[in-house]
Amino acid sequence: MRSHFGLLFEREVVMCKYVFDASRIDTSPGNPLSPFSPPHGWDGEFGSYRDWLRTRFKSDPNLRQRLGIAVRAKSLNRDIHVFGAFRTELLEIIDTFGQKGR
Repeated sequence: MRSHFGLLFEREVVMCKYVFDASRIDTSPGNPLSPFSPPHGWDGEFGSYRDWLRTRFKSDPNLRQRLGIAVRAKSLNRDIHVFGAFRTELLEIIDTFGQKGR
């Protein structure tokens, strides 16, 4: 019985790695938990961030899902907090996707 509870606890800990706050989006380079974060040391500018995100969008289902969540939240007038170096660029992208869905 004891090992059963230990195993159950281990599973819960592993599952917690996938919990995230969808209302907070970090665009700072080097954040491995944010699909909107370019790699550490990335020195691209705003236009290249858009290109980088477009490339990732095509290949990363996590990014597509999280962008969909952000677009939906914005359409429902829910608070989303975008921060980091590419905040303005990402907010423009979210707005553009929201307009396309109307």
